[in-house]
Amino acid sequence: MCETDKIQWAERFFIHLEAAENAVVTLSLTELSQPANAEHLLITYASMLGTDDKRLAAAIFCTWYAGICGAKYALLTAAHPMARALCLSNMSVQLIRTEGFPIFSFHVHENRDDLCHKHSSGEKLLDELGLFYKNDVRPVILALAEAAQTKAVMLWKHIYNQLYTYMEEEARDAAGDSRRNLIIEQFKSMTWELEPEVFGLPVNPFRIMPKFRTDPNPPHRTISIKATCCLAYQLRADHGYCSSCPILPPE
Repeated sequence: MCETDKIQWAERFFIHLEAAENAVVTLSLTELSQPANAEHLLITYASMLGTDDKRLAAAIFCTWYAGICGAKYALLTAAHPMARALCLSNMSVQLIRTEGFPIFSFHVHENRDDLCHKHSSGEKLLDELGLFYKNDVRPVILALAEAAQTKAVMLWKHIYNQLYTYMEEEARDAAGDSRRNLIIEQFKSMTWELEPEVFGLPVNPFRIMPKFRTDPNPPHRTISIKATCCLAYQLRADHGYCSSCPILPPE
């Protein structure tokens, strides 16, 4: 992996090939899939956020954890061999204290970017994503849901919110309308067509029809409305709701 890739992964997806030395909590993702360990992470994180609400901590953590899902999708669609490294058994989560809000880092134990990986058809790509969500993401979501005493479907929707943001960023940077439309259509296909069983739910939580509103803040662009509230407004009295919050009344 080149240095540019490392920087992009760290800044966009919070994924690192080296472990942080100053972590407050370090857990392998396999350990995180156990409710007792998930609760330890959430209690510690909530305390660092200035709250005792594990549900809030789980919601915000999932926006970080979605970085692994976003990277997996990007690497699979690019047929990058590193895609195989992003799995439950080969990664750890690290909670790091900073001068501002605490941050998370996801450490890849073994690079594995020397493995051959071929471009997959749409159906094959969907199958690979489905197995990833079922075997590598679902155990962590279930553990977080049990630890936070919240519904797993809500945590999946926090994952979706961030995945949709990644898609919007990529589409915004696309060269031309045809490329932009392809990015949007491929994202819809790779989310809507996943089977509910992949998530362990009766319905697919990613099967969401996007809704939009005009941002009340300059330059008043059209923005997408989140699938569920991120709960960040509960951290500070002066925070308020995000412009894209679904709790806000329609225009």
